[in-house]
Order: sequence, then C-alpha cells, then structure tokens
Amino acid sequence: MFFPTLFDAGPIDWVIYTYLFYLLFVVTMAAKAAWDQLSIVPRVLLVPAALVAVLMDVFFNLVPATVIFLDLPRELLFTKRLERYKAQGAGWRYTVARWICQNLLDPFQQGGHCKSS
Repeated sequence: MFFPTLFDAGPIDWVIYTYLFYLLFVVTMAAKAAWDQLSIVPRVLLVPAALVAVLMDVFFNLVPATVIFLDLPRELLFTKRLERYKAQGAGWRYTVARWICQNLLDPFQQGGHCKSS
C-alpha cells in the first residue's frame, strides 16, 4: 500500500499543507492569548494542536521556506528565519519576510509575532 508524503506531493498538496499550518498558527496564538482564562478541558484540547503546529513549523522552515527564500535555514523555526531576514534591513528576502510578518503573523499576537532586532 502506498502512503503519499509531502516529499512526493504536488503543488496542491503543498498549498493545503501551508494553509493548515497557517490555521494552526492562528489557533495556537488565540490559545496563547486566552490561556490564563481557559479551564483544563480547552487547555488539554489545544495542547496537541500547538504541538502539531510546532512540528509543522519546523518542517515548513526546512523545506518550503528553503525553496521560497533560496537559502538554507540557520534556525529551527520559520519565525526566527523571518526575524533574521528582517534584521538585514534590505534585499528581497527582507521585503518578503516583512510582508509575511506584517500581514499574516503579527495581527494574531498582541505586540506582533515577529520581533524586531
């Protein structure tokens, strides 16, 4: 029996993976913001989603982000890569990283998700 993986996936599979990764990011940031007000039941339900999000983050940083930025990662997580590019202050990687942070990540975390160096 054949089990497809993302390594032999087509473009549609990568788009779906990226979209699910993004949704898990939003859920994780909402859980983080509400954590102190949550009872044990939602906490138990949200922890696995956050763990999956971290694993997807690492994989996204290693494979799709390497292709997108034409650069091998020096860090484990995608946000750390974006922060490094933003710290460069110029160039196409800086422009793409700044756009991703401002439009996709920062709105979902109080004070912004991508930290400035």
